[in-house]
Amino acid sequence: MKRWNLRRFAALFCCLALLGGCTPVEGPAEEPEEEKEQQEALPPEEPAVQPARVTLVAAGDNLLHNTISFDAEQGDGSYDFRPVYQFVKGMVSAADIAFLNQEVPLSGTVGRYPTLDAPQQAADAVVDCGFDVVNEATNHALDKGVQGLMTTLEGWQQRGILTLGAFLSPEDASQPRLLEKGGLTFGFLGYTYGTNGIPIPEGQEYCISLIDRAKIQSDIAALRPQCDYLVVSMHWGTENRLTPTEEQQELAQMIADCGADLIIGHHPHVLEPAQWLTGAGGNQTFCVYSLGNFVSSQNTKETMLGGLLSLTVVRDEAGNITTEAPGILPVITHFENGGKNYRIYPLEDYTQDLISRHAVRKYDSPITLEYYQDLARQVLGEFQQTKETFACQP
Repeated sequence: MKRWNLRRFAALFCCLALLGGCTPVEGPAEEPEEEKEQQEALPPEEPAVQPARVTLVAAGDNLLHNTISFDAEQGDGSYDFRPVYQFVKGMVSAADIAFLNQEVPLSGTVGRYPTLDAPQQAADAVVDCGFDVVNEATNHALDKGVQGLMTTLEGWQQRGILTLGAFLSPEDASQPRLLEKGGLTFGFLGYTYGTNGIPIPEGQEYCISLIDRAKIQSDIAALRPQCDYLVVSMHWGTENRLTPTEEQQELAQMIADCGADLIIGHHPHVLEPAQWLTGAGGNQTFCVYSLGNFVSSQNTKETMLGGLLSLTVVRDEAGNITTEAPGILPVITHFENGGKNYRIYPLEDYTQDLISRHAVRKYDSPITLEYYQDLARQVLGEFQQTKETFACQP
């Protein structure tokens, strides 16, 4: 009896199990239609903003007079300009972006003032130093005609350098000058006050950007939405003047009002002050009115002192983009009697021995270290940097 009951119990258990297996399994409850529609209507989550830090360096006039080319000439007829930049190369090449104002054409000849030109090998030295953005909108841009300018631009293009302010064609002129670095997009514009009285040929007006208020406003309005940080290069002002003109200041404020982040000035061949400007939209624009000469063979003592601008562009987690710790490191152009040994030195590395051998003493004396130190403090004020505070460390 006990065994039969066990069998009956086992059979009953199996039946129940089979019946249970035939029972449909319920899936997850469907969401009410109203809730589904609400979820579909929710906007997608915004991607988190990635913080970014990009260092930028800018140098003034790369004013290659014929004596600099003669000094760079080698025994086999080639040219090596690299020694000119050897004492600043570490700081320039350490930057994420390095800007240079190329004052004269590089179309392949050795030009004598007032129509200047230099061999293409000078471009190799500029690239070797670490520059990757070059302004070609200068008053000497057409010293060798439009063809000389085209040769210069093609040379930069072959070396992978971004040029601004001068163009190969109308199509080239219509292309925005943009550079991606460190997760940020930089936009560049460049303009010059003129071309030393050399007329721009009819039908080739595209080849050089002249300072024109309406054009600058239009160009900034077009480029501003395409970049995170906008740099405007201005070839302006009065030669050998240590302070900006009223026109420079008015133009700078207009550019700030249009929303530019940085204004890099050149042409006076001497240092001029820097300052913060507040644009019409409340934006902060840093403006250096003139970085002076980077290198030259001019013969007045003021033109030997130039500057290297350095700063850091920062994007925080909220997406705000700011210019941090902008300032200028004073540099000296050195050369000796007979047009020899052209070199650029940070002022703080310049010595009494070097200044005693400087050829400019023949033309504009006396010159002393104290003179240059005082001049740098006078012009740059709070924005004077040292190698230690320079944004880009080798």
